[in-house]
Amino acid sequence: MLSLIGPRIPTDAIPPQSVTWTGGAAPDNPDFPDTASLSSSASTSAPLHGVYARPQCPQVPRTRKISRVANYVWIMQTHQSTPPFTTGEPPPKRTKRPRAAQACDRCRTKKYKCDEQYPCSHCKKSQLDCVYQGNYRERESNRSASYVADLEKKVEELASRLRNAEARITASPQSTKLPTQPPAPTGIETTPCSMPRTGSTPQETVKPPGETTNEESAESADDEIKELNHHTNGIEFYGSTSSAAIIGHLKKARDPKSNEEPYPRPADCSLISTLHNPSFSPSCSTGPTAAIEQQNYYFDQAHVFMNGYFENIHFIHPFIDKEDFLLRANDLWFNRSHTPEPSFVALYLSVLSFGALVRVWDEDKLAGLGRFEWSRKLFGEAQAYLNYLRFSNDLETVQCLYMMAKICQNELNPNLAYMYLGLAVRTCLSAGFNREVECPKDPRSSWISKTWWGMFSLEIEMSFSVGRPDTLGMDEYHNRAIPDRDDSEYAIIPWMIDFAQIIRRVSVQIYHSRITLQEKLQLALQIEMEMDRWLARLPERIKPDIGAYRLSRSALRDPKWARRQRLVLGIRYYNVKMLLFRPFLSHFTRKLRHPPNELEETIAKCLDAAMKTIEVIHDIYRVHTFFRCWWYNTTYVMFATSTLLLPMSKLGMCADTMPLLRSVEMGVEILESMDESVVARKSVEIIRQYLRDFRASGAQQPVSGVSDGAEELPDSTEVGAGQSGFEIPEWAYGFGFPDYSFEGIARLFDDIGGLPMLDGD
Repeated sequence: MLSLIGPRIPTDAIPPQSVTWTGGAAPDNPDFPDTASLSSSASTSAPLHGVYARPQCPQVPRTRKISRVANYVWIMQTHQSTPPFTTGEPPPKRTKRPRAAQACDRCRTKKYKCDEQYPCSHCKKSQLDCVYQGNYRERESNRSASYVADLEKKVEELASRLRNAEARITASPQSTKLPTQPPAPTGIETTPCSMPRTGSTPQETVKPPGETTNEESAESADDEIKELNHHTNGIEFYGSTSSAAIIGHLKKARDPKSNEEPYPRPADCSLISTLHNPSFSPSCSTGPTAAIEQQNYYFDQAHVFMNGYFENIHFIHPFIDKEDFLLRANDLWFNRSHTPEPSFVALYLSVLSFGALVRVWDEDKLAGLGRFEWSRKLFGEAQAYLNYLRFSNDLETVQCLYMMAKICQNELNPNLAYMYLGLAVRTCLSAGFNREVECPKDPRSSWISKTWWGMFSLEIEMSFSVGRPDTLGMDEYHNRAIPDRDDSEYAIIPWMIDFAQIIRRVSVQIYHSRITLQEKLQLALQIEMEMDRWLARLPERIKPDIGAYRLSRSALRDPKWARRQRLVLGIRYYNVKMLLFRPFLSHFTRKLRHPPNELEETIAKCLDAAMKTIEVIHDIYRVHTFFRCWWYNTTYVMFATSTLLLPMSKLGMCADTMPLLRSVEMGVEILESMDESVVARKSVEIIRQYLRDFRASGAQQPVSGVSDGAEELPDSTEVGAGQSGFEIPEWAYGFGFPDYSFEGIARLFDDIGGLPMLDGD
């Protein structure tokens, strides 16, 4: 044993410049040199002043039995305790690699130092799969190294494309004016909400120079109206899909100088003020609730008014339980409930108000009051109960707010209707009526579903009619079960949900997207196909008689609700189709050049849908008296009539516009039949003035191709002036024209507002 170790060597016998160690190289680590490279003598080697110079530390005798780990530890201690270089160039410092928390399988097997990356450097160099044991990096280890390599290639490819695009934009002469953004997609997909899916904001991408996107997309924005309603002293906005915007566009098309007028214009020149119904002022009609109880909740008139609602518009939005409503109304009449729920009383009064408004009145008065007097009186009392409730999250309050919105809509006050329905939607959301919550004890779950989804479609439709966004939010928020598509009167609800989604596509993609006219045309044709598929899937009972869809059976035995729904669905189909293609008609009237074939086809579809809308309503009015009391039809007629007047304002009276003229006169006849409505009479006067001007311009400048019988057409517009019961002054015929006073026609409507005939007497 002693021979193996050898004699002890004194410390002073070791040369200060040399060190010899027989431990061998560090195991599997090329960073540490071998023993042979470290052995040197004072005579043959240069003096060492670096890592291995330890003049004050004696050499520890080494044996073969000293473990390699101990040798490795000694080397590391030597590295850490060595003083820095004093002469010569210092070698680069080697950074100490941090200890890995867990190495991959290959590094553990080979005893490599793993860098803990994925893949690690050793596996990546050997082109092997890098696998970690256990849950450590489980997500990364599920992906192969080839997957990561593919991702790296894709990133590099996209980065190269981005650099090329930036280089092209930089080389462009107008590069300083354009942001470095990728080109916008050709189409904008619909989303569950009214916002675009891509991007965090609805701001659109700027198109490269040479495209007419900005000009074409600005056309719909030019049609928007934001004016002061001097009757309410409030600012009202109406988007490009509203009837007010269409009339405003018609005015601009006929009078281009009106666009140069300074803003704001005088209040009495406001189109919104002109079309306002001053007789309907809900804020001024709030009566005491004590009088309602004293009159036994209008027991004598209640049955008549309730029947006026449940036999009419209830079939279009059937989400009030009629049987339950009648039972609770009986409790009110016979005082079976000493403390009736205020929310139900509000709903009860709103139903009576709506029924009084839309029923057929064979009598002039009931209990001394007429149609509008009863409706507005009950409306004010229902509002008084809502004020008492403030914010109540129950089903009756939601349904009452819906009724109030429908009353405002048929009073032709779209601004108030939009606000009431928005409040109803928010109340539903706050009460969770849009969510499917397990509550087996709630027997009204099906009625909550009908109410929510009925208002869902109505909110989209009403928002579209005023050119404003809806308040529904994303569709993913609403998981309430949709009513069944059965053969009952409630099946219209799911079908109207589908149609509401189509309406939303028209609003977002056609009217509020910054895309080229050609791209918009392709989207419009796709939406038209979707509308036709929706129409083809409708049940036979409620499928309108449109185009190729003719009734293959007798409809005489159909129930009343099916006949009502069939009529309304047909009108809505034509109205949306007209608005779908109306931007192309507006583009044609602005450019005044012969359109290409595909654009000419869409213009023909727009005009055909407008004429069909008027024809359908006119035919219904001749047969069904009840439909004349659905005052919201005024809006449909004004949509269609204003659309037909638009090409007439540019082309004048010629052979191409004579069919349009006949449809416009038919629309005037419809509006005249609803002469109880102030707004309907105002609309008639507006249309009459345009027709007079078109005829006058046609007589002064005859256009080639005008038929010989054009001059012999009866001027029906000259007849109605004497029938209206008042003399229209000569200056009042200047609506929207440079030679006449728009202010005068607006003041005329204000002056006649106090006549008894306008108040429904």
